[in-house]
Amino acid sequence: MADLVTAKKWLKNANTVIVTAGNGMAKEEGLDILSEEGFDDKFGKIADKYDVHTIGDALDKRFDTWSEQWAFWSELINEYSLQYEPSETMLALKKLIRDKKYFIATSTFGHFFENAGFNENRIFNAFGDWTKMQCSSGINHGQKDNREVVERFMTAIKNGNVTTDLVPKCEDCNSPMELHMPLNANFFPDTDANTRFRWFLTGAEDKNVVILELGVDETSPQLLDPMVKLVQQFPNWHYIAADLADADLPADLKKRAMGFDSNSHEMLMNLIK
Repeated sequence: MADLVTAKKWLKNANTVIVTAGNGMAKEEGLDILSEEGFDDKFGKIADKYDVHTIGDALDKRFDTWSEQWAFWSELINEYSLQYEPSETMLALKKLIRDKKYFIATSTFGHFFENAGFNENRIFNAFGDWTKMQCSSGINHGQKDNREVVERFMTAIKNGNVTTDLVPKCEDCNSPMELHMPLNANFFPDTDANTRFRWFLTGAEDKNVVILELGVDETSPQLLDPMVKLVQQFPNWHYIAADLADADLPADLKKRAMGFDSNSHEMLMNLIK
């Protein structure tokens, strides 16, 4: 079992904390893209028409019309991002790293950390952010905020008058806009945020660093394997992970890494005590 006293000592002595957050953290914030519970009740027409029964499956499906697609996307974004309130887990994380220099790398795409008040220049959304949109042409014409679009669609859904003119269009080529997520080959990662993250890592080689892993799993290996390799390289770095047993960590990191075989909520609540 992981040693809480030692983990707290590592965090206390850390100059810098790098948070990596995956599906496990998204679940803590209310978004479980793989769960079938309640999907068919809420999106019965979509479930029947496209034979999709989870949010993840539906996001992977191309709908017949852009207006139908954006209406569905808008309902998701409205419920999970526009109406979002930070969970007890998120508040515990804020308390834990409030006095630290930090960076957050996440695959959660729900705009949770930004909404919770973390510095947007210290967040890299590796799988995009569904409150942003990009051109569907396959050409990188940049990203735009889509929250006003979502609000217009929600009003139209409420009034029963969803129309094609509500679909946002690219200012450069007039193609329909789509979510800034890796839903197809058109996805362009946020290179600015990625660059900021790389510079942040480059400036931390000699610092006392803790990598705090929250619910990262096999769906986001880019947030797991490279981070472990960095800890292996730099003797002042430590690794603390939720949803991971000590036995799953590399043998050469036993003295500088620990896994709490519990979810992010339980681990963070114990660490702030």
